[in-house]
Amino acid sequence: MLGKDHVSITLGTIFPFAIPLIFSENSHPVYAFCLLAATVIGSLIPDADSDEKPKLHYDFKIIYDIMVPLHKLIVFSFSFFNLKEKMNLQYVVEEQHRGIMHSPIGVFISSLVLTLLTAIIGYFIFHGINATLIGFLFLGLISGQFLHLLEDSCTVSGINWLFPFGTCELKGSIYTGNKVEGKRDIRPFLYRVSLLVVSAILLILHSLGAIDVNESGIYLLIFAVVALIWGLILLTAKTDNDNLWIRDAKKVRELERAVDRIGKQDDVRKRRNPGK
Repeated sequence: MLGKDHVSITLGTIFPFAIPLIFSENSHPVYAFCLLAATVIGSLIPDADSDEKPKLHYDFKIIYDIMVPLHKLIVFSFSFFNLKEKMNLQYVVEEQHRGIMHSPIGVFISSLVLTLLTAIIGYFIFHGINATLIGFLFLGLISGQFLHLLEDSCTVSGINWLFPFGTCELKGSIYTGNKVEGKRDIRPFLYRVSLLVVSAILLILHSLGAIDVNESGIYLLIFAVVALIWGLILLTAKTDNDNLWIRDAKKVRELERAVDRIGKQDDVRKRRNPGK
């Protein structure tokens, strides 16, 4: 998927989990911000293996400049230590798009390295480490990257979830570009809106007192709802019906701008009325 789709769908998935951190009696907005910021960055990290400059390069260049050599180092390590033979790997680890950076092992390594670098820098600057904050940072990075893989699994190229150890491909029918000239697949937009609706409903129910975000089971409830939506996402991503999903690109862009305007207006309202 495109970088903007990765960011919006991933943020829509994780934001409901940040709501209790923000609005509970023992609120931790700093932790919520760290989680969301790390999630956004994580949602773009795997594309550091792209031949072209991805959204990560333009929005978080310092992270991109770390990830590119890290990708090369991982590839070099597999070759230098002859890990394909020693570990009986099915695939050769090379510098390729949707290779090692688009695999669970690549997700774990890159998340761990970035977290450790942040912890080391934070230690020298602040003369200490907030272990909880670092934990949320790692959680956001690994969650964002894992969701990136899920989102790419909805596309026609798909993802090999066992790379480089074996083959377990998961792919859908969504084209990242225009399958038909002047038209776009509307599903990424629908996925984004569906996940944002979860956050909106949760905030409304909280404001009405219908849901207590302090309850211990709130995260289980959020997980169940988000997992249900993701089940529908993966199911609909496999359907190949151009009449249903392919729409005029201009109209899709207008819908996206309309949603963005609503979000910006809501942000302005919250800044003017922080207590509401």
